[in-house]
Amino acid sequence: MTLIDTAAFQAPLGAEGGGRDGGGNAPFLRPRDLMALVCQPRPPDHDSVVVAGNGIGALTFAARLARSPEYAGKVVVAAPPISETRRLISGVSLRGRAADFIGDAIGIGTQELLASVCGAGRPLPTVHRRSSSLAQRNADGSWQFAPARPWRERRWRIRPGAQRGATGEPALPPALAYGLRNSQIVATIWDLVSGLGIQRIEEMPRSAAEMRAMAPGSRPLLVNASSDARLLGAAPKQPAQMILASQVPFLEQPVGAVHPLQPGTAYAPLVRRQGAIDVGYFTPFADPLSPNASWYGLVTRVLPSDSSFDPYRELEAMTEALFGIGEALGLTPDDPANTLGCALVPSAPDWGSIRAAPGTLELRRAYFGGAPGFYMDGMLSAAAGGLLAARAVLSGTDPDLVVRRALRRLHWQILLRRLEATRVPLLSDRLAQVNRALAMAFPHRSVRRAWSEAAEADRIMAP
Repeated sequence: MTLIDTAAFQAPLGAEGGGRDGGGNAPFLRPRDLMALVCQPRPPDHDSVVVAGNGIGALTFAARLARSPEYAGKVVVAAPPISETRRLISGVSLRGRAADFIGDAIGIGTQELLASVCGAGRPLPTVHRRSSSLAQRNADGSWQFAPARPWRERRWRIRPGAQRGATGEPALPPALAYGLRNSQIVATIWDLVSGLGIQRIEEMPRSAAEMRAMAPGSRPLLVNASSDARLLGAAPKQPAQMILASQVPFLEQPVGAVHPLQPGTAYAPLVRRQGAIDVGYFTPFADPLSPNASWYGLVTRVLPSDSSFDPYRELEAMTEALFGIGEALGLTPDDPANTLGCALVPSAPDWGSIRAAPGTLELRRAYFGGAPGFYMDGMLSAAAGGLLAARAVLSGTDPDLVVRRALRRLHWQILLRRLEATRVPLLSDRLAQVNRALAMAFPHRSVRRAWSEAAEADRIMAP
């Protein structure tokens, strides 16, 4: 069983003409991965759709519906235009399987999608492995790292006739992720769906009534894919936690990247500080707005919303750690005055037993893992949630139920990893020193399959 269970709608995902190879001949989800979540399909309940928000989840959802005969020309996306600057605002790690989901929704192959995001002629910043270890700051300000441990150690058996590199070596493991900027991905999706007939309104609606007025039909489905949890009239409680993040693109120093940073590998340094663990993340990176940068670095921290912390002091300490760890890894920040992004973001609000009103869908609530910028699974959840919700709408089933049940294993593991860093940091730190293999066990090891490009793994390698 994979972390993401998908609904069994007649045919597996990827068999509709999109998918990884553009022809739908090799669906990226195998039959044994499917889980029957819905009843027998029936005609859709709505004659049009209005989506508030223009993130990956919103556009994946809108694109898949716009490709269907039932909703052709009847999908509206309302949100302000994307603002592209060099400063890093959102995430920078697109999971391999998330790219599969987005490509499937648009109806193109994954490689075409990635080439469009990265730019013609630029190598893809691909992550094939992930490793992690403790990072400690010495008294003189320098940093040292414990031996890095892979998040998932596994021996791959290469099938006869599998693809091999130019040197005759076995092919690399399937891609886990790509270091591509969230806003660049969203802008590219907009370019790719320009011919699907999606009506674009460049302003954010303020209520369900405003969304209903934008609808081209009389029985619209109103979809909230924005960060405004009260847009459709819900009143959830305030978030219990805040996520702090500091991120910047990096240049390699003349000596090159230093171990434990390695080509094709994302490295997660763990820093125990003041009763919690700051989680770092360094990954290969490509951005047309910062063409000289080849690495990206991030440090995140989760704190209770009701604690009396000083956000400026916290972000200053995290940024200092980010730059210091980067220097120890052979990296230099790329124009931090214009690229450094620091953020204080609330976690998911407490919805309790609140349910969406009839004719509405709280899409972001359904797919959101609860902690933006933490463990970097936001794009994966958004892409999977958007595609599954669209397919549920097309089958006349409850999209909220389908998305929640499909992503519950992934969300549960995100929660466990967050608790590991915030509630039992001393135990996690000590365990990593005594038994690194055990420290990198569940929930870390089992997330690899959810991130990787499953079709590549099935075609090239066998466990």
